[in-house]
Amino acid sequence: MLFGVDCADVESGKKTSWAAAKAQGPISFAIIRANYGSTPDVSFQTSWPAIKAVGLTRGAYLFLRFPRKRGAAVPDPDVQAAAFCKLVGPLSSADLPPTIDLEFPGNGISDTGMTARQALDWLRAAWKIVVATYKVPPILYTSARVWHEDLGDIAAADLVESPLWLARYFYASRTTAVRDSGALGSGHMDPPTPPPWGDATNWWIHQYQGDALGMPGFGATVDMDRFNTMFKGATGDRVKWVQRKLGAPETGVFDAALNVKVVAFQRGHGLATDGIIGPQTFAQLCWAKPAVQPLTIPRAARTAAPEIPDRP
Repeated sequence: MLFGVDCADVESGKKTSWAAAKAQGPISFAIIRANYGSTPDVSFQTSWPAIKAVGLTRGAYLFLRFPRKRGAAVPDPDVQAAAFCKLVGPLSSADLPPTIDLEFPGNGISDTGMTARQALDWLRAAWKIVVATYKVPPILYTSARVWHEDLGDIAAADLVESPLWLARYFYASRTTAVRDSGALGSGHMDPPTPPPWGDATNWWIHQYQGDALGMPGFGATVDMDRFNTMFKGATGDRVKWVQRKLGAPETGVFDAALNVKVVAFQRGHGLATDGIIGPQTFAQLCWAKPAVQPLTIPRAARTAAPEIPDRP
């Protein structure tokens, strides 16, 4: 099992050693917050290159802020997304695509005064700016609980090309960081999938413990994640996503024919040709064509997107 971490300024502070985290964790990937709304994380500019320097697959996320019935006004979602894209800048195909964090802290969506449809439209406004900037769907961080309790299991067919990073805690916060591949790999601790994404297997990253303590390389708490590695024999909507990326028939079965295509893709991108889709191959697949078609992006969103040079 391949483990990873995610963190923000409030968790990581200035005591993070990414080299120690990779070697002693051990971890294979790390996702860090770039923006809280339109406000940049202070540690992002330091941690972002450091993660790459030690050879971890890296990702950046936008914590999308929603209005609150009581509280100061927040920037519009397109403004938040544009600030995020400007801070993160160009990404290579070795990086994970950008992530948008969809959650409702506090008392949930009721604090925003929004309906589920209005909240989803708020998300879409940010999503479209990210797509217009990077030309690929962002990863979506959320949970089945958020989708059910806050969003009423609302349909979102236009968002399902976004790979899922799901939160479901199975270990207590502020306890020792857990890296138990046996228990986590049993299938009993898989996070439930929001209905729009189809079957229960259609997720890629699982945040299974929040605010963990004692993780090597970290002087403060950090969130623990695991990657849903895909092997030959897998079935379901997640396999169909891979098949779309590789231009293969959407059978939903990771068979010998798809394995040949995965190995060829890995060879063409300088990856280990093992036919296994781990974080590195997944990152490269996210950037592969076919991506979101331009017709799904309103002209206003394309115009508002910040100028980002083509990926290296």
